[in-house]
Amino acid sequence: MEMDQMGIEGPGTDASLNFDLDLNFNVDDLAIDDGDFMPVDPVVDFDSSSGRHSSENYESDRPYHTKRPHKKSRAGCQQCKKRKVKCDEVRPTCKACRLRKEKCIYPTAQASDSQAVSAKSPYTPPSPASSYSSREVSTIRSVIVSEPLYRPREVRDNLDMKMLWFFTTHGYHFFSIQTGRSMVVDHILQVKLVQHAFESPFLMDCLMAVSSLHLQSLGQPIPLQRALAYRTKAFTGYRKAIENADPQDFPALIATSLLMIAVSSQMFREPDGKPLYIIDWMQVWRGIGLIVEIVSPRVLQESGMAVLFYRPPVDLGKATSYIPNNLLFMVASIQPGDTDDGHQQTYYDMLKYLGSLYQELKDHGFNPILDLRILSFFTFIPKAFVPFAQEHRPRALIMLAHYLCFAKLCPDVWWMQGIADREIRQICKEVGDEWGHLLRVPQMVEKTRNKVEIAQLIVDNRDWTPTEMEEYEKALDPRVATDPKLVDNEGTEIEIFEGQFRYKTVINSRELTDAEVDDALYKCFDRGASSTDATSSPSLKSPHTLTSE
Repeated sequence: MEMDQMGIEGPGTDASLNFDLDLNFNVDDLAIDDGDFMPVDPVVDFDSSSGRHSSENYESDRPYHTKRPHKKSRAGCQQCKKRKVKCDEVRPTCKACRLRKEKCIYPTAQASDSQAVSAKSPYTPPSPASSYSSREVSTIRSVIVSEPLYRPREVRDNLDMKMLWFFTTHGYHFFSIQTGRSMVVDHILQVKLVQHAFESPFLMDCLMAVSSLHLQSLGQPIPLQRALAYRTKAFTGYRKAIENADPQDFPALIATSLLMIAVSSQMFREPDGKPLYIIDWMQVWRGIGLIVEIVSPRVLQESGMAVLFYRPPVDLGKATSYIPNNLLFMVASIQPGDTDDGHQQTYYDMLKYLGSLYQELKDHGFNPILDLRILSFFTFIPKAFVPFAQEHRPRALIMLAHYLCFAKLCPDVWWMQGIADREIRQICKEVGDEWGHLLRVPQMVEKTRNKVEIAQLIVDNRDWTPTEMEEYEKALDPRVATDPKLVDNEGTEIEIFEGQFRYKTVINSRELTDAEVDDALYKCFDRGASSTDATSSPSLKSPHTLTSE
């Protein structure tokens, strides 16, 4: 497989929540007084002659007492708090309420505990010599706070903390269709990725950029200059990290290559964005393969992040029958002397991958696997197709326009929003009226907003109604758990074995020659990361046997 073309995943997730967060607090101002955690027992004298405490002799004769200096009661009843007097916190009725014959009402545990944090003096953990006794420990109340008491050094201010919090609680959902279904995937995105970010600043900058763009897409107020700074630092740091190729940064490079897809998509939504940016974005996808080539399959496996690059298998033979006839004729009609003469096979290969999208939509309707196929489409495209698109060859641009029709079926993935319409218009303008008959469907899709109507235009059947799973059905869809896996560009499942990629299905039980293995690996792992890169496929020492597990 061409591992420079592994894909990423993004589920449709309800993003209608209001994330108007307030994380404005200063750790230095956050102090805890020892007395706030433990109730202080009053010092009383015992009168041996009467058998009562001296305080009882005095207090029992009066229905009330005057206010005097005292330590505040953090868990006193509401009546004592209202009168601003010390409550002895006796339950169910404190002494003051009992003397006044009033109803004694204590606040809930959460309300009282939330007031246990005060801003007086920095809290110093007790030394072993001054450790609390077992009785005292049992009286310490839990402190419930809505904001973190600690801000890591790598997180520069409260806005950074907000970005980090948002990604780990919500933003991570848009980078795998298995989030919420797989504890492994959730742990990698919420924990492992963040751990690597603290060790590699360029990944932290990329994570901040992703969160800021996501929050902006939800209408949240993020300073524009700050959001731009996040993106600039993310691109600069990523480029330098690739050039340095420090092995300690390899896991972070893998994660950044995934997040950079979302960061780079912002150019589609910029008013003065580059025309036909879809071609540059296609190259960003191929950058994933460059990272895999740098870090090696072994690091990809050991980092645990290989699961983030799973793709659904493709049956290219079956997908061929789903390709629209007008696109097939466009390639079949290439005449000798045409600019594309001699490159028909590259275009046919591209159409096969496009046919897999038509196949999924017609056979299964709207579902998470269709989303994954659309999102990871550019990871499958033939390497030889890229320069044709860069040269703005009409046939290449027309194929991209038909892919953009499918891109409009993923409106719930925030970083896919706003990609299709402008690019379709620019492609139509670039190729001219001569090719207009092949752009009829993209032009109609560009003017359509309804998801079902878009699908009907794609399959060219106004009466066709695609099936669509409810959220509950999506969560139980067995294909989400079984279909995504490591696959090569011909749809064959592979695995990482002893630090190298290999076929997982049975090819042959006999021993293979070096030439046979090299030929198989070349087709499986065409490792060029860009149109200008070309490296030879790895060779193995004979004898070789490829077996399934």
